[in-house]
This record gives sequence, structure tokens and C-alpha cells, in this order.
Amino acid sequence: MGRVLCAHDPVLGRDVAVKLLRGDLLIPRDVREGLLARMRHEARAAARVAHPNLVTLHDMGEDGRFGLYLVFEYVEGPTLKQRLKAGAMPAGEAARLARELGSALTFAHGEGILHRDIKPENIILSRTGGKIADFGIAKIPDSTLTHAGGLMGTPAYSAPETFGGKNFSPASDQFSLAASLYEALFGERAFPGDDAVEVAARIARDPPNRLATRRGLPAAVDDVFAVAMAKAPHDRYESCAAFGEALAEALAPAVETPAPRATAPSAPGRVTAASIHHEAMPHAAGELPSERKRGQVLIGMVVVAVTATLLVRLALHDDSEAQNRRALPSASASTDVPPPASADKPRPTVSTPQPRTSRPRVEPSSAASEDPPEAEADAGPELATDAGLDASAPAPSGSAAPSASPTSAPSASPTSAPSALPASPAPAASQAAPAPAKP
Repeated sequence: MGRVLCAHDPVLGRDVAVKLLRGDLLIPRDVREGLLARMRHEARAAARVAHPNLVTLHDMGEDGRFGLYLVFEYVEGPTLKQRLKAGAMPAGEAARLARELGSALTFAHGEGILHRDIKPENIILSRTGGKIADFGIAKIPDSTLTHAGGLMGTPAYSAPETFGGKNFSPASDQFSLAASLYEALFGERAFPGDDAVEVAARIARDPPNRLATRRGLPAAVDDVFAVAMAKAPHDRYESCAAFGEALAEALAPAVETPAPRATAPSAPGRVTAASIHHEAMPHAAGELPSERKRGQVLIGMVVVAVTATLLVRLALHDDSEAQNRRALPSASASTDVPPPASADKPRPTVSTPQPRTSRPRVEPSSAASEDPPEAEADAGPELATDAGLDASAPAPSGSAAPSASPTSAPSASPTSAPSALPASPAPAASQAAPAPAKP
């Protein structure tokens, strides 16, 4: 019957919604006067209620060109009918909408106003919540507005007792609200049909289909709808607010909550945003159950024990490697015969270990039979010089002085098997006849 335009209020600097009677309606004068009377009726009904979930009326007036107009608050958002084109509502969104609209209708009923045309087209989903609009056929006390020979409201969402154009009550608004939320939650009408007569017959005869379990919702949801859309008004909930609370409670087990994310144990004292979110979501009070506390302590102890074990094994491995490097025999670049060792002072080792080399087995020659002790001692200064030591240093006490005889060094047999010649203390100078050198 009308059209709604978005306009701007230059006085208050805000956007508003202006409702006008359509000018292209080819209707008799008396019918037009009846529609204008309905608009004035809507203005009086909307002005009597002020609720966050009811569209607010700002002003009403008449213009010589456009006629009667109503000025409402501008509510940005789709209607419930437009929203359902994208699919059914999640359980949490439907539960919140049930509480909001149930509370708004109960508030209007407390002021003696019945909406009489609750349907998805008259529910606007704003950023702040659902809002009920269009009180065009609302009934207020002492109202004489009637619609002779026709049905007040939309048949698909009307209570069965209202088909004669009478018997409207808060219970009939509850029936219409329940039929609208049923469609919002399940994505289909509670009483489908191709024409008004078929729909009216279903409403008067059949209960709504039970679809909760098919949609993965608790069976209690079907029970709530069965009560709110009962055939007899006295079998329904005592108020629209009571129905909204009952539906929200029935949907509570199906409301999706984010699952706690598994996080790796963090270092002691380290607090991250992810860990705060993980702990705050399932426990709003900030207290963790004792089982989780014990589990976290055990996990921390295991991590510390494993880390300590790995560190100890790594340290022992490093010490073993160092000892193996120190235990390698010193090598000479010129000969494989070890330098003479002193009985009083251990032989110094070379700082840089060289790889172990194969050396031929040494056998005594005929030239060494005269004086083998001096022959062994003669190699000392040469090895000391190759190893970077001071060859001119005096020989330690108790050891034989090196001999300069070029024939005293033992010769090597090229056919002998490789072996390591162990170092032995040099014989004393007073010894007359040492034992022959062993290979």
C-alpha cells in the first residue's frame, strides 16, 4: 500500500525513513481514505512504544503534493526475508533474535498494542539487533479500524483463531513470531502451501513438522515450537518473552563455541595472546580445573627432564671427544721413532694432533750392536726440533747424553709389518751392556 524512501533531516543532520501512500494505486476514494486512516493508526501505535527492538517513529505530517507521510528512524540492514535467501540462520543467531523480538512484543502488549502482522518481511536485522517494523494494522485500545470481508495479516503466519478477522491477542502475535522463527531456523515455512486456502487449512489442522533432529538441533526445539504454535491460544506460552527464552534455552546446546586450540607448552613466565585467548574462552572466571593444572605441570616437568638429559649427554660426549684427541700419539714429520722419555719428567706432546701413520718395524743393525742406548737417544734432538721444541735445551737428569755418531741410528726393514714402537725410559749412563733392542 505504500513506499518507503530514504531521506535526510537537515535540522538534526540525520538520515530517516519516510513512508508514503503509493500514488499509483487505482483504488476508489473511500479505500484510499481507509489506507490513510491506517497510516495514522500506525503512527499512534508506534508513538506509544519505545523499545530498542521496535522501529521508532519520529514524526507525522501532510504535504500538498505527497499527502500523509510518516517519518521513522532509518534502520540499516536486510529484512529477515532477505536474509533467508542465503540460507537458514545458525542456532546462536536465531536464539538471540528470539529473545530480542519476544521481549519487544511483550513490551508492546504491555502498552495494549497488538502488531497482528508479524512476518519475516516486517523484521529488520540491524547491526544492533532485530527490530520489528510496520504497525500498519496494529490494534490499539478503543480502535475501530476494521477490514471488512478480508483477512487481517498474512495467512502463512497467522494464528488459526484469527481467520475470521477477530480474536487477536498477544497469543496470536506469539503464533506469528514462532512461525517466523521456525522459517528462520529451518529454512522453510511451518505451514507450506501454494495458495492461501491450502495454507489456512494446514494451520487449522496440522501441527508444524518436526525438523530439529534432521537439522542437527536438539529435539527440545520441536517441543518449543509445538507449544508456541498450538491450535488453542491458552495452550501457548504465557507471553512472547517466555517463548523467546524457551527457544533460546532449547538451542543452547547447539550454539557453536570455538574449540580450544592445542598449543605447545611455552617457557615458564612467557604469556602470549594466543594462550590468553585459549584460557579465557572456556573459563570466563579465569580459573582452570585442577585436572588441567596437574596436566600442565606434568608436561612441563617432562619437558625440563628431557632437556636436561640431552644437555648432560651432549656434555659427556664433548668431554669424551676431547680426551680421545689428547690420547692420540704425537707424530713427527721426519721419523717415526719416538723421542727418549725421561724417568722423572713425562714426554711433552705436540699441540696439534696428527693422523696416525703406519710405520715399519725397526730391527737392530750390526752397527747398532756396539752401543744401542746411544743410538736410541740420538734421535731425541731431531724429534724435538720437528715438534717445535728447543733442541738445545739440556737433557734431563738421569738420561744419557745424545751421541753424534752417524752410524748409531737403527735401520728400518722395508719388509717388516707396521707397528708402533712404545716409548721406554732411557738407560742410565753407568749401564755397561744394555739388552738388545726389541722390534
